[in-house]
Amino acid sequence: MRKSILLALSLAAGIFTNASASDFFNTGAPETLFNIGVRAGINTSNKNVNKNVFDTWNCNSWGTGVDLGVVADINFKDYLSIQPGFFYESRSGKYAYVSRDAVTPEGTDYLTQFGKIRDYNFLVPIMACVHFNLGSEVRWNLEFGPYFQFVLKNKLDSDAVYPLYQVQDALPVGYKEITPTKFDFGFKFGTSLKVLQHYLIGVHYQAGVLKPWSEGALGGRRKAWVFSVGYDF
Repeated sequence: MRKSILLALSLAAGIFTNASASDFFNTGAPETLFNIGVRAGINTSNKNVNKNVFDTWNCNSWGTGVDLGVVADINFKDYLSIQPGFFYESRSGKYAYVSRDAVTPEGTDYLTQFGKIRDYNFLVPIMACVHFNLGSEVRWNLEFGPYFQFVLKNKLDSDAVYPLYQVQDALPVGYKEITPTKFDFGFKFGTSLKVLQHYLIGVHYQAGVLKPWSEGALGGRRKAWVFSVGYDF
């Protein structure tokens, strides 16, 4: 146990010593003007609806998906680069909405809507990246910028029921189908670590700006966390 602690302290001391020697914030010229990389990861995402739309119950779960893409670093200084990228991503989630709809002889009736949704998208982020040298082989990145999301396909499984009405009443449901929009714009920001000049691990948050539903009165926003690994050539 004592040997393990001493080894960990020695490694930490070595990292900080190297960080000082390699210039934590290097304002000099970059080693290369341009390089490319690949990224792969998983995401957890959500599309919500304004709380005042459904007055009884409003729940949007966070689903999972995958992210696959390529990025290009355009390096201006050792500490600064612009990173455009191109990603394919899938997103998923469930929703359940309940609103008071009418007063019937049996009592107050509620419109209940629930279902599953999955999106398949192209995502084009353009991020500014600031780099800090933690050691000769360890680099810490802070990244922020806008993104453009193009929805290729929506898959929606949806149901709606009035609990108090009997099936033989054959009353129409009378609600607008919840359909996502085909485009979004937002901001992506996060952090990553690069080790041995090539291998990268990162986490990012994507915050959509536009309303995610074709029925604008529903409001809401898209949002997602992305956890990824990568390799820079």
